[in-house]
Amino acid sequence: MSEEFEKLDREVMEGASSPVSGVDSALNAGSILRVRRITREILKELPAYLVVQSTWFWAFGLQMVLFPYLITIKLGLNGTQLGIANMALAAPSVVFLLIGGVVAERADGKRMLMLLHALAAFPALMLAYAVHQGILNYFMMVGYGVAMGTLGAFMMPARDSILNEVVDRRAKTGSGVTIQRGVAFATLAQFAAQIIGIVLGGYADKATRMPDFLGGFTVGPVSSEHLLYFQAAVVAMGAIGALWLAKGRRVFTGRSGLTAAFGDMADGFRAVRANPKLLAMTSLMFGVGIFVIGSFLVVLPIINKKVFNLGPDGIRDMYMTFWFGAFVSSAVLSVFKNLKRPGRLLLTAQFLGSMVILVMMWDGIKDYHQLFLVIVFIWGLAGGVSIAMSRSIVQAAAPKDQLARVLSIYQLGFMAGAPIGAFLMGIAVDIFGPYRIAIVPALGMGLLVLWMVFRSPIWNLKADET
Repeated sequence: MSEEFEKLDREVMEGASSPVSGVDSALNAGSILRVRRITREILKELPAYLVVQSTWFWAFGLQMVLFPYLITIKLGLNGTQLGIANMALAAPSVVFLLIGGVVAERADGKRMLMLLHALAAFPALMLAYAVHQGILNYFMMVGYGVAMGTLGAFMMPARDSILNEVVDRRAKTGSGVTIQRGVAFATLAQFAAQIIGIVLGGYADKATRMPDFLGGFTVGPVSSEHLLYFQAAVVAMGAIGALWLAKGRRVFTGRSGLTAAFGDMADGFRAVRANPKLLAMTSLMFGVGIFVIGSFLVVLPIINKKVFNLGPDGIRDMYMTFWFGAFVSSAVLSVFKNLKRPGRLLLTAQFLGSMVILVMMWDGIKDYHQLFLVIVFIWGLAGGVSIAMSRSIVQAAAPKDQLARVLSIYQLGFMAGAPIGAFLMGIAVDIFGPYRIAIVPALGMGLLVLWMVFRSPIWNLKADET
C-alpha cells in the first residue's frame, strides 16, 4: 500500500467521521478520485488476505498427508515414533508462540508474512532433496517438524491479528463484513485449501482409480519428492499475496530493552486471566490439543495402516473427508453475520464430535471403511463449527491493543496440548491398539465440555457480549 493510504487509514483508526478512510479530508481538498482509489485499495485487502491464508494451508494440507506417510510407510516406523515426530512439529509453538505474538504487534505485519512464507519453503525443499537422493531418515523428519513448527509459531499471531485490521478497514467503506463473517471466510479459505492439498498428497507414489461415475480413469502416481517441491512453491506464493496488504497497526507499549518482550507477555496473560471468556476459551483449546489433535495426528494414520491396510490414499481420504465436513459447516456459518448464542453452538459441536468417535471402538469397523469415513465427516462438521466459533469469540473479546498477544496465548493453549496429546496417544495406541484408544479422547473431551457448561460463562454467552 502507498504511504498515502497508510496515512488515511490512521485517520480512520483515530476517529475520522467519514465511513470511508480519509473521505472528509479528501473532499475538502477536492480529491474524490483519490478517495475512490483508496477505497479500491481497501477492498483488495480481504481477497489478498484469503490468498495468503490459502497458500499456507494448501501447503499444510500436503504436509498433513506427506508427513505421516513418509514416517509410517516410507520409513516404516511405529506409532510412538510418529507421535514423537508430531511432538517435534507442535512443540516449538509452546516455546515461540508468545514471542511470536509480541513480535507480530511490533513488526510490520506485511513484511513479516512475506518473510515467513518465503522461509517456509526451505524445509520442504530439504525433504524433497533427501527423498530424491534416497537419504531420507527419521532425524530429517524431526528437523523438518522443528523448523515448520517454529515458523508456524510466528505465522499464526501475525496472520490472525491482521484479519481484525482488514475487517475494520473494510467496515469503514460501508461493507457488511463483521468479524464473525471475516473469520468464517478465512476458515472457508483454510479448509478449501487444505482439502486441495490433502487430495494432491494422496497421490504420493501410488495411482488412484476414480469411481466409474467420474469416468473410471486413473490419477497418479506422483512421486513424493515432486509433491514436496510443489509444497515449497505453493507456500512461497503467499509472499506474493501479502503485497496487497497494508502494513498494519503497530503497538508501542513504552517498554524497551531485553525485558520488554517479557513485560508485554505478562500484560497479555493478565488480560486473559482477567477475562473469564478468554480464560475459558484458552482452557478449552488446551483440552482440544490433548484429546482431539493428539488423536487426529497419531491415531488416525495408525488406524489407516493397521485397521484398513491403506497407504497415502487412505490418509488422503480420511483427512479430505474431515476437512470437507469442516468446510461444509463453515460455509453454513458464513451466511450469518452474528449468531445469538455462539458459545452454545461451540460446546454442542465439541460434545457431539467427541461422542461420535466412540463408534471406532467397534472391531467390525475394519470391514466398513465407508462407515469410518462417515464418522470422520461428522467429526469434521463439528470441527468446522468449533474452529470458527472459538476464533470469533476470542477475536471479539480480546482488547484491540493486545490482540496479537491474546491470540498467541489462546493458540498456546491449543499448541501446548498438541505435543502432549501426540506423545501420549502415540504410546497409548501402541499399547492398547487402534480400537480401544477411542475412549480416551471421547471421555476427556466429554468431561471438559461438561465443565465448560457448568463452570464457565461460554454456555450462556450472547452475541452482544463477545
